[in-house]
Amino acid sequence: MRYIRFLLILLFLHSCNLVQNDEPSKNLIGDSGSVIILPAYEQLNIGYQIKKNGKKYIAYGLPYVEADQVIIIGKYKVKVLQKDFGESRIEILNSNLVQPKLADRERASAEYLKVRSIVKKISDQYDFNFHFISPIDDVITSNYGKQRFINGEKRSPHMALDIRGSIGTKIFAPKKGKVVMAENHFYGGNKLILDHGGGLFTAYSHLNDFAVKVNQIVEQTDLLGYVGSTGRVTGPHLHWEIFLNEERINPELLVDLEYAQD
Repeated sequence: MRYIRFLLILLFLHSCNLVQNDEPSKNLIGDSGSVIILPAYEQLNIGYQIKKNGKKYIAYGLPYVEADQVIIIGKYKVKVLQKDFGESRIEILNSNLVQPKLADRERASAEYLKVRSIVKKISDQYDFNFHFISPIDDVITSNYGKQRFINGEKRSPHMALDIRGSIGTKIFAPKKGKVVMAENHFYGGNKLILDHGGGLFTAYSHLNDFAVKVNQIVEQTDLLGYVGSTGRVTGPHLHWEIFLNEERINPELLVDLEYAQD
């Protein structure tokens, strides 16, 4: 299974190379929540910069879509294809986490807006590659994009990757960055965000505890914190999000992890 997933990642990287060679006039195609790599040019000043073999490219996050959609990125036209990621049905006994009281809804809304304001920022990059490691070397328990049902009610899609971990499992930085959030949220529990520059952010939810502080610079593989079950969860795990140009993209495309066996 790990070998198959490795081949999928190679296929993803190969598709990026194909995009790099496309002429600007040619229509491009990408999956919902994926990443497209485009040749950089002077007017294309959005996205995460990549430098390779003396050339410059832009990594641009594609939106999650529920129907095929065409977007414009500079002089490129990209068709984003809808994808069926499956569904997830969970039961939560704490009714206030399912139908929160007004004060908690207001708190959760303010926290959501705070995260959105953070991921809008574009700071200087620490490097110019798109190489990640997994924050935990374990299996995927819930994939990105699943349609969620909580206590039988349809909710927003799962815009993250859930990775198995017991309470206290160490979480490591997948890439060099700066800690821009480390605080407790209503839904996300103890939540941490790293800014990698260039509009690229990674976020970690439900932590048991933090090992870093806001404004701290971390290197790839540095300890960030520990797996927990804080916030709205059914058990301990890491909820891992990646934001690129404000879009939450699929982390599974960037690391080599297996799925948990049923």
